Amino acid sequence: MKKKRISLILAFLVTCTFTFGLSVRADDDNEHEYKKHEKYNDDDRYEYDDEDESYNTNGEVYEKGTWNIWTRELVMEKEVLPFSTSKLVNLKVVDMNKELNFYVIPKDGEFFVPGKTVAQLLGAKATFYKTSKILDIQYQENELVFRSGTNVVYDNNVKTPLPASSFYLNEELYVPISVITNGLGYVVEWQEDNQMFLCQLLIK
Repeated sequence: MKKKRISLILAFLVTCTFTFGLSVRADDDNEHEYKKHEKYNDDDRYEYDDEDESYNTNGEVYEKGTWNIWTRELVMEKEVLPFSTSKLVNLKVVDMNKELNFYVIPKDGEFFVPGKTVAQLLGAKATFYKTSKILDIQYQENELVFRSGTNVVYDNNVKTPLPASSFYLNEELYVPISVITNGLGYVVEWQEDNQMFLCQLLIK
């Protein structure tokens, strides 16, 4: 009887230790993730007056934005998109023989694409932190850090406005295609005849 009781006590202690250990480790992982990205957890929003006709920074005024060029400034007006409903579209990378098919979402005058998927297609390393909804993209010397629900991206640690807020959908963080392509050194255009996005390296 004593042996049985001792065995039960030992089993209980082992179970408690194992469960507590896992809990502590999970908490530590979340804490590590939070500390790594805590500088991005402030109120990441650029505000502007709706009555303003343009946003002026460094002497440059951007009165109208285009969906495929990231000006790194706020724009007050945007051109009409080539298409206005969400659909499955191909993105082809010139000179890399790479092509990918994914859903594109037109929203707020921008084409939103799954950030991690597109970044990896362009050869970047992309890590998505599900708890904080942060997407960290690294490509050569460039780094882009997005956070869901904000209109800010950290472009090589510089807080920079997005043309529209990123959002989380179907396990992916969706970001404007202009930002992720231009930010990684590419330019993108829409080919109406082929119904696809064509992406190529910027000439420097």
